[in-house]
Amino acid sequence: MSSIDYGVAHFYGLYGTVTYATLQSDSLSQSFKLDVEVSDEEGRVITDRLDDLRYESSLSGVLKTGASVPEIGQTLAYNAITYIIKQVDDAGTNNGFRKVTLKLVKYQEIA
Repeated sequence: MSSIDYGVAHFYGLYGTVTYATLQSDSLSQSFKLDVEVSDEEGRVITDRLDDLRYESSLSGVLKTGASVPEIGQTLAYNAITYIIKQVDDAGTNNGFRKVTLKLVKYQEIA
C-alpha cells in the first residue's frame, strides 16, 4: 500500500501577543544599516561590508477597552526581541474599533 501525502504544514497566525490590543497583523524584517560595496578597477564587487544589523517590526491591532496606548521611546518585547517604539499610529472611526499600529526597531548595539 502506498503512502498518501496530504500536503505540507505551514506556520499560521502571529508570533505573539501584546497586552494593550488584539493583534491583527505583524510585519518583521532584518537588514543592515551599513552596506558598503568596494569595486575593483573593472567594476567588479570585491568586498561587501555589512554592519549594524537592525530588526524592524510593525504591529497592528484593535485597542482593548481601558487599555493605554504605548508611548514612543518605550520598549516592547515581541517574538523574543525587545524593540524600541519609534512611531505610534492611533486611528479610529465613528463606525469601527480603534486601531493602533506601532513601528518598532531593535539596533544591534543597543540592549
